[in-house]
Amino acid sequence: MDAYDKGLITILVCCAIFCLVSIPLVLRKVPRNPIYGYRTRTTLRDDKTWYEANAYFSRRFLIASVLSACIALLLHDWRGLSPENFMKVSVALLAAPVAFAWPLTVRFIHEMVSRDKSTSGHQ
Repeated sequence: MDAYDKGLITILVCCAIFCLVSIPLVLRKVPRNPIYGYRTRTTLRDDKTWYEANAYFSRRFLIASVLSACIALLLHDWRGLSPENFMKVSVALLAAPVAFAWPLTVRFIHEMVSRDKSTSGHQ
């Protein structure tokens, strides 16, 4: 087993775990808790925000994880990168799902809270 194979296996296993962890959150099956989910002061404040934010984050995290796995498969088959560079790209592919989903979710929560404040102010 060479560096390409080890890197690919690592990425595929991690991305599979990322997907499995995301599914219950996408399905809104995980109640507010201090361990599992997209936990911030805002999301832990109420159930609506918790479920909306976690479903939003998890859908993007799931999609980005699948894309990372697909890119890893393509790079593995291509073998156009040196083993050292393939390993560096592998690390980036593991970080990519969070790097993609997190800032979008921050913006989503901010917009949701702002929208809720303006709606409640008009009642």
